[in-house]
Amino acid sequence: MKKWAIAIFLFMAGCSAQTDRAPLPDDFLVIAHRGASAYAPEHSLYAYELALQMNADYIELDLHMTKDEELVVIHDGYLPTDSGEQAVGKLSFNEVQQIDLYEKEFMEKHPVSLPKEEDLLRIVSLKEVLLHFGDDAKYYIELKTPSSYKGMEEEVVHQLTESGLLPNKDSEANVIIQSFDKESLLKIHQLDESIPLIQLYSYEKGSIPKKEIRALSKYASGVGVPADFVTEEFVRSLHDAGLHVHPFTVNDAEEAQRLIELGVNGIFTDDPAIFLKK
Repeated sequence: MKKWAIAIFLFMAGCSAQTDRAPLPDDFLVIAHRGASAYAPEHSLYAYELALQMNADYIELDLHMTKDEELVVIHDGYLPTDSGEQAVGKLSFNEVQQIDLYEKEFMEKHPVSLPKEEDLLRIVSLKEVLLHFGDDAKYYIELKTPSSYKGMEEEVVHQLTESGLLPNKDSEANVIIQSFDKESLLKIHQLDESIPLIQLYSYEKGSIPKKEIRALSKYASGVGVPADFVTEEFVRSLHDAGLHVHPFTVNDAEEAQRLIELGVNGIFTDDPAIFLKK
């Protein structure tokens, strides 16, 4: 076979192997887990403001959906009410906002001074976070139990589109979406291929089979795994497939450095300040 024919063959083979997954930034990412949640009530506007002051690259938002279809930024799917714990999906957004959860729980663990502005500490919606920070922040969004919320994926993409935050050919990703739910991520991918997706895994040690890695590479830009899961071999296997690795949740500078030396592409942390101390 002539050299030019070989070159064309290799080029075509490379094209057939390409995927339409969205790119992620090449730089190492500091991801503020629920905001700077070591210093302020998680998912509050105050926690996000602190995270950005600490130079976090992305702020992480966990999303559930209320019964009136408002995307609310909160980790747990159940909230304490006067009549006992209730699923977020059974409450209106107004009812959710009346729950004094974060400040009370946080102060029990961290007796520190918090701002007097109640608006910075209450439970907020995705709309409010996007309006508050706009394009001054980058958002790493987790869809929590999306199979419980009809139309969740469509509403997330709609709000991000309305906010003008989705990537285009001239910009890198302002938004990353993650979930443990593969079907939900595939739905997001169908709605908008420009959004980088992260497949989450919860097990602590082991490896992802090669067949699964190949399947991942068709829709995901990377994986999120517990920090204990990460080995040099694991990172190499994901990088060989063009996938990034984002371990969670690391609050120790030495552990963070170990993971960086293994080649991870980003780290979730409650304490973005550990990266300022290096």
